[in-house]
Amino acid sequence: MTAITPPPSGTVDSSAKKKGGPSTTSHVHSPAPFYRQPLFLLKIGVYVSTGILQPVIIDTLRMRSCLGRKSLLLPTLAKTTGMALVGILSTKADRSTLRHLLRGSNDFRHSLLLAACVDLVSGMLLTGGILITGSSIFVVLYNSCPAWTAILSKYFLGRALTSKQSIGVLIVVLGLICNVFGTTEQLSGKGEGQQHLLAVVFGSGIVLLGCILHSAFFVLSDRSLRGHAKGSECHGTFKGGSDNAAVISPPLWSSCLGSMEAVVMTAYILTSVGAKGFQDAEESSDVCPAPEFVKGFSFMLMVDAFHSAAFFLMLKQIGAVGSALLKGVQSVAVVILSAIFFCPYEETQCLTTFKGLSVVLVLSGSFLYAAESTRSLQAMEKHRGVDGLPSVEVESLLDSRG
Repeated sequence: MTAITPPPSGTVDSSAKKKGGPSTTSHVHSPAPFYRQPLFLLKIGVYVSTGILQPVIIDTLRMRSCLGRKSLLLPTLAKTTGMALVGILSTKADRSTLRHLLRGSNDFRHSLLLAACVDLVSGMLLTGGILITGSSIFVVLYNSCPAWTAILSKYFLGRALTSKQSIGVLIVVLGLICNVFGTTEQLSGKGEGQQHLLAVVFGSGIVLLGCILHSAFFVLSDRSLRGHAKGSECHGTFKGGSDNAAVISPPLWSSCLGSMEAVVMTAYILTSVGAKGFQDAEESSDVCPAPEFVKGFSFMLMVDAFHSAAFFLMLKQIGAVGSALLKGVQSVAVVILSAIFFCPYEETQCLTTFKGLSVVLVLSGSFLYAAESTRSLQAMEKHRGVDGLPSVEVESLLDSRG
């Protein structure tokens, strides 16, 4: 995919100038509203629905002892393999561009390696966190991603937040605090509450650290797919070896990252299983029959693949913060489903007043941010048009480089 930057609005077409004809100006049409783009809505639907299924599947397999020892981090292997499979959506031209970039661009190779390292570490931390805390706590903490992503976007992509966007992020953070209070309240009344509370606090800390790194991965991918580097005039490009700038397609970006990460995870899991076995010592070796494991892991892999495809295809359209904010919608469904299916087995999965308030705050903050972003973008486009990127923006942060 070759990045084509149209002439700024109001500039004279050089060919017309040479021919002595009348000067022409470039006309840039504003993108249609997102609700008029069925394919875009389909991507959002797949992204949100698979994001809801992911933690629910992990919790189900965990409670059936089908994930083996927690330290194996088996869901991370499914996630990275799912990312690698997204490469089947790429075209021959995409693969040719990738070979060109790998041969001629040091910036691209460094960006790819850095993004893979950050994504792998964040994925391992998030997987470890959900196995300790459960999906109900995990998804609400995971919704701190918009706050971290907004902060990182500001400092690394040069994108400033409006006052209403800042308020939206703050409301999301308040929702996370309510979730912490709700979890503490649940565990304080239990006999083994202190020990369990320490484990949940430790797991929550791991999740939050994973969220910060995951947000950094959002920003790195955003910069690589849309080319918005702070202070850069080379939009959507990597410099190196050629005057013809190019960007990698989202499916291949996902596939490259997933392939590298899956190789590392496979080596780690095989080594760990060889050293300490698949199940904990106190667990029976046949606690999870092989057919049930294969069926569960295959379903998890399929969901991860669809989620990765939707994420990377959408990221080029809505950006890092917009993608992160969609997780607010996912958290509502996961908290409710966790309360329905897992509350009888784990008290921390039950829905309380604090947790209900947490969900409302997270969702409200997300919608406030998205509404303000859409309004700001429409005002910006009316004043100066768009920059030629094939986007239906949900956030106004993308064009601060102008």
